[in-house]
Amino acid sequence: MARWLSMDLRPSPDQIRESPPRRIPFLLDTAQVAAATAALESAIVHGRRPIDSLKMRRVDSSDSDSSDDDVSGHPKDRHHGYPLIESLEAGDARLFLVSGLPPSVPGLTDARQGDGVYRLSDVQLNPWILKGDTETFAGPCELTNETTQTWVTRLKITTKLVGLSKQQLHEQNLEQWFSEVAGQPLEQLLVVACSFSDAIWSDANISLMLTVFDTLVDVLFNIQDLPFSRSGEVAGIVNKMVNAFEGVIHGTSNGIGSSKESTVHPATFVLIQVLEFFCRNRDMVQSILESGDYNTGPCSDMVNCLISKLKACAETNFQEEGKKYIFVLNNIYYVLQKNCHPGLLPPSVMSNLVSLADQYVVSYLHEYWSPPMLSYLDGDSLTKPRRSSMDKFMKIFFSICDRQMTWKVQTTLKEKLREEIVKLIVPKYVKFLEALQESKSSQSTSWVKGMWRARSENPVYTAAQLEQVIRGLFER
Repeated sequence: MARWLSMDLRPSPDQIRESPPRRIPFLLDTAQVAAATAALESAIVHGRRPIDSLKMRRVDSSDSDSSDDDVSGHPKDRHHGYPLIESLEAGDARLFLVSGLPPSVPGLTDARQGDGVYRLSDVQLNPWILKGDTETFAGPCELTNETTQTWVTRLKITTKLVGLSKQQLHEQNLEQWFSEVAGQPLEQLLVVACSFSDAIWSDANISLMLTVFDTLVDVLFNIQDLPFSRSGEVAGIVNKMVNAFEGVIHGTSNGIGSSKESTVHPATFVLIQVLEFFCRNRDMVQSILESGDYNTGPCSDMVNCLISKLKACAETNFQEEGKKYIFVLNNIYYVLQKNCHPGLLPPSVMSNLVSLADQYVVSYLHEYWSPPMLSYLDGDSLTKPRRSSMDKFMKIFFSICDRQMTWKVQTTLKEKLREEIVKLIVPKYVKFLEALQESKSSQSTSWVKGMWRARSENPVYTAAQLEQVIRGLFER
C-alpha cells in the first residue's frame, strides 16, 4: 500500500517526538497491551456481520409488485458491519504499571524514558496500533474485503486502546499524561481518516465505502471529545465524508442502457444505501457535525443531488416529455417505497419528496390529459355540446391510452396516476354527457339510440366504461 501524507495534516516530528517529561510515574505493560489487542481483534473479526440493503438492485422498477423477499441479493446490495467501539471488551487488561504517585506527592518513584515503554506508539511488534510510520490509505483501488477488514481492525483497536488509556490514567489520577501516551496514535487516526474521506469513490466500490465510513464515524465519534490539539478537525472530516457520498451520486453514469421509463437509475440505488448509512449512524453523525457548525441535515442534500441527476438523465435518454416525468416519478416512488422502513427519511425530507412527486404528477397530467383534449368537453363545447366534439375527444383519449397502456410504472405510482386521471377526466365527461342529453332531448325521445344511429359510427361510452379504460392504463 502506498503512503498518503498531506503536508498540512501530518504532525511535525517535534509534535510527536518531543522530549518526555523528567518524571513519568508509570510504564506501559506491553504484555497487557498485547492481551487487550488480541481480545479486541477477536471481538472485531467474530463480530463482523452482513448488512443487507433495503434496495432491490433491479433494472426495471415495475418489478416492485413482488416482495423484496423474493429477490436474490446483488453483490452491491450488501456490505459488512463490525461491532461498535463502545461495545468492544478488552478483558481485564490493565495497560499501565504505576510505579509511584503523581509528581506533586512526596515519595514519587521515577520511571525515566530509558526504563521502558510509556507511549502506545512505541509498542513494538503490534501491527494493530496506528503509528507515525503506519502505511496509509492510497485509494479505493487497493481495497478488497480482506484489506478493508484490516483497516477496520486497526482503526477500532487503536481507538479503543486510546480510550482505555484515557480511562485508566484517569482512574490513577494521571490523566495529565494522556497526550504523551496516546498523542501520536490520535494524530494518525486523523491522518488515516482524512485519506479515506479525501479519496475519489464511485458506485463501483460503494459496499466497501460503506464499511469504511461506518467505521470512521464510530472512530471519530469516540475521539471527538478527547484532549488533543486537532480535535477541532473531526467535524470537518465527517463533512468531507458527506461530500464524498454526494460525489458518488453525481458520478454515476447516465447511460441507463434500455432507456425505459421504468429503469431505476444507479444513483437511486446509491441514495438508498447512503440514506441507510445516515439512519444507522444518525446520532453520531449529527453530534459530530453540530460540533463543527456544519449542516446537520445531509439527507436533504443527498435527495436534491439525486433529483438533479435524474433530471439530467431524463433529458439525455428520453425524447417524449411524458416519459421523462414517468422516469423521474418511478425513481422517486422507489425511494418513497423504501421509507416504509422507519427512519430512512427524516420527516421534513419525506414531506419535501412527496411534494416534489406531486408536482411531477401535475406536470404529467398537464402534458397529456389537459388541453387540448379537455377543450372538447369544456367551455364552448359544454355550452353547445355536439357529437362531433365527443368524437374528437375520444380519438385523442384512446390515442393517449394506446400509447401509455404498456408503460411500466411503480405499483403505488400507478394507482396514484390512474386515480388522478379519473378525477380529472370522468367528472367533465359526465357533465358533457348530461349537456348533450339535454340538447338531444328536445329533438328525440331516445337520445342515446339516436346517437348510435347518427352520422358518427363511434360508440358512446358511459362514464363507468371510460373509468374502466383509465384503470387499465400502464402495464399490469
